[in-house]
Amino acid sequence: MEEGDKVSQEKATSTPWGRFIILWFCCTLASGILPGQALFIELFAKAGVFSSVCSAGDSTCKDQYLSLTGVFQGGATLAYCFGPVIGLFFDQWGARAVGTAGAAVCAFGLLLVWVSVQGAALGQDANTSAVFGLGVIVCDFGSMLNSFAFIGLIWHFPGRQALVLTLSNATYQVSAFLPIALEFLMRLTGLSLAGTMLAYAGLVTVITYICWLIVPTQAEFFREAKRTLGMPLPRPPDRIRACHMLGRAWEVLRMNSWDHIASGLALAFGFAFPGFYASLAAPYGEALFGSKEAGNELATLYVSLNGFVGLVLAPFVGSLADRFGLLIFVLVLGLIQTVAVFTCGFPSWPAQAVCATALVLFSTLLTLFISRYLLLYSPPNRFGTVQGVYALVVMLASMPSTFGGLGLTAVLPEGPIAYQIPMWIFGSSGALALYAYAWYFMSHPPPDVPTLLPDDEAELARNFGCSSLEQVMYVTHIQTRKQLLKMLAATDPEVTYQLIRSIDTERMMEMMAKLDLEDIATMMETGGVGEEDEEEEEVGQQETAESRPLLENRQDSKNSINSYKAGLALALAPTGESERRIRLLGDRYAALVVAGDKDGLRAYLLQESVEDLWAVTLDMETRFTEAERKKTDKDFSKLIPGGEFAKLLRQRAELRNLLQKIMKRELDRKVAWMKGKKMAG
Repeated sequence: MEEGDKVSQEKATSTPWGRFIILWFCCTLASGILPGQALFIELFAKAGVFSSVCSAGDSTCKDQYLSLTGVFQGGATLAYCFGPVIGLFFDQWGARAVGTAGAAVCAFGLLLVWVSVQGAALGQDANTSAVFGLGVIVCDFGSMLNSFAFIGLIWHFPGRQALVLTLSNATYQVSAFLPIALEFLMRLTGLSLAGTMLAYAGLVTVITYICWLIVPTQAEFFREAKRTLGMPLPRPPDRIRACHMLGRAWEVLRMNSWDHIASGLALAFGFAFPGFYASLAAPYGEALFGSKEAGNELATLYVSLNGFVGLVLAPFVGSLADRFGLLIFVLVLGLIQTVAVFTCGFPSWPAQAVCATALVLFSTLLTLFISRYLLLYSPPNRFGTVQGVYALVVMLASMPSTFGGLGLTAVLPEGPIAYQIPMWIFGSSGALALYAYAWYFMSHPPPDVPTLLPDDEAELARNFGCSSLEQVMYVTHIQTRKQLLKMLAATDPEVTYQLIRSIDTERMMEMMAKLDLEDIATMMETGGVGEEDEEEEEVGQQETAESRPLLENRQDSKNSINSYKAGLALALAPTGESERRIRLLGDRYAALVVAGDKDGLRAYLLQESVEDLWAVTLDMETRFTEAERKKTDKDFSKLIPGGEFAKLLRQRAELRNLLQKIMKRELDRKVAWMKGKKMAG
């Protein structure tokens, strides 16, 4: 069986669907209370949270609902303020750490919510209602952190990344069913809302431990990416440079500022209507149909539709967006708002079902639009941060209208009109803004390829030994920047294979020869050379166990470190004994690596001729087994990582030729493997 077939078979048999399903349910349960806010607000109002703002004798009131809505809307916005840096946390610490911490934070937020609900039950709402707002914010932030647990599995499903991402996003909407489940539990057991919330917090605490057990570590994430792509991902920086990354993301957005202002305003106006309706579904239903039961039914209808759309429709909307393009996408968003604004005022259950469905679908498509839109503007290496900054700005821009609508409802007379007037204003202005943006989009289409910052282009090109994307196009025989950037941004491993297979190593060496020495040294420093995943090392321990005694035997016989100086004269003998001389040098090199002699390796690289160093490389390939060679290369990379080799390169410029030869040989081997062939010789 060919090596490529073995790898494919290994991927097919090791796809962790059971692990995925467990994590899917865990993330759904740890999504907090915001997705089901339409019904949760009704439950909290009945439990007496913010009842202190009502007149004496009133069990619930409009001001109470508005206070709860303001907390949910404000909490969601404040949680979004942390969105741009969550991606940086993921890059730095990995899915397990971020996902587990997110579940723990969510559990703590739910515990704070329980304190508020329990305080209201004991008649202390005036003293404990402030804790409710803090609990909502903490819970929302924790659920956002926990959602990144799914990203840790993205490379475990080669060729199915889009499905994995779509299903992971669906957990947020499916969690809208949670208040329905909690209501059922309360009726079944007789528990109060306070007791149910305490049990929910305990469940999410258990989920925290489950996440720690099943979410991939950062090491596993990188290992699976390397196995899927055939090449390692760039390692994260040693420290988080949040301000720098956020500043660079802001610079990306500023390069097409008018496009982003137009789209951001349209989305901000469009977002206000769904948020307002979702938060006030229960009191609006009561005012519209004249009973508290009807209000509860409308809130239940909304959260049920929210969960249904997330579970059934969300996996398909992405492909529809790709098929019809963003212009049609924007027009559809405007049409959905139009349908919602024309149906929201009718005291009819079919009309409210149509309105709620339209608004749920709008919210789903809005999130998808932001992702698809920013793919056209953001370079692939900054997409996560750019998306976070853009979403934050849109949320902040929507806050004045959101709280303005709540204020308008507060001053309007009791009855359906207090909710309908803000809805009509939000819906009509949102639809008009989206239609206006569609007109702007037609006359100002997005760029064919994302506009790159100068250092972004250099970073992407450096991975190919080039200084610009034009040089990368030359090396890979790709005709346009648009095609190249699309391939660089793809998560489909087949696209990555295609890109690697297209590399012309002769052209790559030609481009590297044009680079300054400092550029090559920088490439070594930033390329993650010599870094090894801990779990990958564990996996390789069994494979290399047999190779270690062989290497140690070489060291213990005539190749011991103590005999290095004695054998050096022989190593420098005339060319008549060149084969023996190169073999001895190779054994010396292996002995230095086994002994962990970093200083000896530095001297070896600085003193031996480059021709002999290259000859040793070729000799070891013929004499050492593959397991021995991998073990030696791994240990060498730990002793002389990329940054250390860059220092040696600056000391001895001749090492550049050795480096280029080694890179070309390794790349030739990788490209040949990608093409399903084996290197000869």
